[in-house]
Amino acid sequence: MMPRLGKDRVLAVLAAVVVLGLLAFIGRGKVSLDTNSLLGTACAIPSRITAVPGPAPDGGVVRVAEQGPGAAVLENTSTLAAYRIPLTSGARTVEMPLLLPGERIGIALDRPEPGPATWLPPESLGGFTPVTATVVPGGVRYHSANCRALTSHGAAVLHRDANGRLTGGEQLPAASVSCAVGEKELPVVVAAGSEVYPYCALAAF
Repeated sequence: MMPRLGKDRVLAVLAAVVVLGLLAFIGRGKVSLDTNSLLGTACAIPSRITAVPGPAPDGGVVRVAEQGPGAAVLENTSTLAAYRIPLTSGARTVEMPLLLPGERIGIALDRPEPGPATWLPPESLGGFTPVTATVVPGGVRYHSANCRALTSHGAAVLHRDANGRLTGGEQLPAASVSCAVGEKELPVVVAAGSEVYPYCALAAF
């Protein structure tokens, strides 16, 4: 019979070999240490879309629902999500990251003209939900219910008069907008009563 001490040493050596082998395997990128991946609950929001722009199969469009001086509200009338929507205003062209079916979003552009978007089934976005923003004393509080951080492309701030009509808008830089999971408040100077529309993209572009 193997002495107890010797047997314990053999087991310890075997355990060390297994651990070292596992670490080496992980080091070659074969195994993910992400808890969600190991549990089979990895975030399904894609970071790359390969579809190309074109008309929506159901006839829906991204349209200008409201127009004011230097600001507008866009609406997606399709049952599909509109991805990477080009918007032209005079000599300026910007890109809206994403609009879900029926969603409205503000933009600080004068008379924007939407171009061809890429249309995607909402279920292909892996549970993506728009990031929301609330003006609070001393800043803006952002809230994201998404399963991973998104990429900030800034935000539009829209102003209205007492009758609810658009009176103007301004653009916040990417650094002033949080697209992180959960809630985060940033010290941004925004007038009380303004509407803040974060632009949070699936990935950088």
